[in-house]
Amino acid sequence: MNSLLRWSLTLGLIINPVTNLILMPVAPVLALPEADIVKFLGGIPVYSILNQEGSPIGQQVENGSVVTPVFMSRTEAKNFLDRLQEQDRQAARSYSVRMLPLSRIYEIARGTSNSSTRLFLEFIPSAKELQAARELTRENGQKYPGNVPLYIAKLESDQSYLTIKQDEEDVVPLFFEKATVQKWVEVVSKAQPNLAPNINIQVISLSGLIANLERNDNPLLRSLRFWPSQEMLEIIRSNSQDQ
Repeated sequence: MNSLLRWSLTLGLIINPVTNLILMPVAPVLALPEADIVKFLGGIPVYSILNQEGSPIGQQVENGSVVTPVFMSRTEAKNFLDRLQEQDRQAARSYSVRMLPLSRIYEIARGTSNSSTRLFLEFIPSAKELQAARELTRENGQKYPGNVPLYIAKLESDQSYLTIKQDEEDVVPLFFEKATVQKWVEVVSKAQPNLAPNINIQVISLSGLIANLERNDNPLLRSLRFWPSQEMLEIIRSNSQDQ
């Protein structure tokens, strides 16, 4: 998680961008290796409802698979558990809100891939960011389907993505908060006024991104980095100080 603290405000552009982040049917051999996906997801703290054995709470669907909620905010997770306790206090007693890396809950789910009770992750967005994503996509004449939104800044003039310098590498930041990406775009616009009119903020979903990582391997996907939310940053900083 410490690596997420080492962002700088050096700005740049991807020279030869891959312009598509949507899910595309490609051969599995082109997928990003699972170890790379786990590493990519490792720096982001999320919240899950776990029992005393560390197994996530789940709801079984018709085909036997199990769906478990994954929260970006502790408050959202706590509210979920409170509602569960109101409905079934006895069943809820063995569960608690636990923080863990996104990579860990992803590995738990992937470990059930060949099981008849496969575990699927349902990423739960905050009400605030879900509304922000819907408003933003509506402005662009689109409709946001739901799930945890991620914001990315793009130049409409040549379809390239704005980058930032991290550990001497040009990377494309993915923001969990609309307000944060807007502030960053303001910084870019002031530093490079000629780019300002062409910058557009787009929204993709976290689940769609992960599905894309599992099916594709290209320079854009390998250049992506999460820019954590304010709550995530506070957790990362706290953990860094404790080490």
